[in-house]
Amino acid sequence: MKRRFFLILLAACLGLSACQGLNQPGDTPNPEKPTDKPLPAPTDEPVPTDKTTTEEPAPTEPLPAAPELPAGEALGFDSLDSRLIAYLKANGLEKESFTVSPLSFKAALALTALGAEGETQRQILDALGFETVEEMSAWYASVLAGTADFDGRIFGSDKKDSAYRIVNAIFQNADCDGEFRDSYKELVSKTMGARADSWPAAELTKAINDWVSDQTNGMIPNLIQDASQAASVLVNALYLKAKWTEAFVPSELTEFTDADGQTVEKEFIQKTEKYDYYEDESCQLVSIPLQGGIKMALILGDGAKLGEKLGQTDYRKVHVVLPKFEVESSFDQKELVNCLKAIGCTRMFLDGGAEFDPMFTQELYVDDIIQKAKVKVDENGLEAAAATAVVMVRATARPNPEEPVEFTADRPFQFVIYREDAAPELLFWGQIMD
Repeated sequence: MKRRFFLILLAACLGLSACQGLNQPGDTPNPEKPTDKPLPAPTDEPVPTDKTTTEEPAPTEPLPAAPELPAGEALGFDSLDSRLIAYLKANGLEKESFTVSPLSFKAALALTALGAEGETQRQILDALGFETVEEMSAWYASVLAGTADFDGRIFGSDKKDSAYRIVNAIFQNADCDGEFRDSYKELVSKTMGARADSWPAAELTKAINDWVSDQTNGMIPNLIQDASQAASVLVNALYLKAKWTEAFVPSELTEFTDADGQTVEKEFIQKTEKYDYYEDESCQLVSIPLQGGIKMALILGDGAKLGEKLGQTDYRKVHVVLPKFEVESSFDQKELVNCLKAIGCTRMFLDGGAEFDPMFTQELYVDDIIQKAKVKVDENGLEAAAATAVVMVRATARPNPEEPVEFTADRPFQFVIYREDAAPELLFWGQIMD
């Protein structure tokens, strides 16, 4: 009996010691979280984020690789121009003919930035290369000044054969909860001349496409396939039509060698005139003026450090031969979204993390950014158009100058269309590969 009592007492002491070991001084048991409650299963859904925090929410998918540019290399006139072109070339278009409008892309982002706040706005401004909204607004005012100068100084009231315009509009889905704030509508109207329209979901897609078609002279008849699920769509349209200062004439050349070394038949045009010309061991560049202060630069070979090369041209006689061409591109597979994500502009795409309260009465995020662009060049001049839509949804060594230099674009070449002023603006960039 004594032995049995001793064993019971020993077991009780050991049990008491074990309990004390689980609750050391400083430990506070949580009665609301029993230890036998199973942990929640992992989920791919984004974690809801408090909009007041400055911490960047974790992305729900791997970010694309950032476009790599060697130090000092520039394909366009500013960082975003260059990174956009480099990203598109690195993601399937290196050997393809395409064109893109950096200016239309940046204008659509500016519309978006005006309705953002906090980290979302900061990231958009960083991508655009501005410190403040005021800097961005001053940049856009300079763009508008260029269009006004083009129309008024050169052509007066007769613009039948010429045009240079950049316009914006914001569209609201009337069947979606929420609406644009009056303060945002006033701001984009004052800063970017954007009008606001509201349409039923069933009519929204047609309304956007009709507006874009009108603004681009029918060059882009269908920008967006289906906007019925969007809460709002912010749209920029850019249209340019200009004649050469001196018309080209037909050339006897008929064969173009494409990026794969194959020859294809093309109709060529030619002109011998004094132009701004640059040449080094890796490239030839000629800049051809159009009426109204617009220029088109053609580049054979290495198109890097474009701004530098344009600043080092000589004015000399050049025999230019190039094919008449028409190039059209559509970026509707998240290319522009992924480019922005690659350079760190991520927050506006976060469902529940984007900060667009100054724009809309309901919580929104950017679901997609779409652009279509088209350029046509012939002996008379060029016609070019682009439209960009930001789709927002509810949260959830030099030859003898006496002889003409030969510039014959019978192989892949690049082109840029730009406004000639103190701060050149890249209107269109493209390459012809076939």
